Amino acid sequence: MKFIKLLLAKVLTFFTGGQAAKIFETIAELVPRAIPIVNTIAEMTPNKADDEIAAAFAKYGQEFRTDMLTSGVERGYLLLQLATRVLAVEFPNLATNIINSAVQLAVTGHKAS
Repeated sequence: MKFIKLLLAKVLTFFTGGQAAKIFETIAELVPRAIPIVNTIAEMTPNKADDEIAAAFAKYGQEFRTDMLTSGVERGYLLLQLATRVLAVEFPNLATNIINSAVQLAVTGHKAS
């Protein structure tokens, strides 16, 4: 029980100590950079067909293998991963989860519009 209380105290400190605010601020700053990437990928892949996805990967110079489509990964997740990789090229020192969060917000905005 003592361990759980200590763990919860650390989580609370993370959210109240300014660390989370810095991370959220970074994510918010990345969203405008992610939006054009997400929009371009969405325009290139309206049907999420094999050739559309391959062309999107080629546009950004990212490795694409046909087995990526048959590995059980949903095509939307594959495109999300592509957008995350493309944005990561611009910010190689940022954690992938931070970059992915910005891309997720850009995707949400794209789908809402």
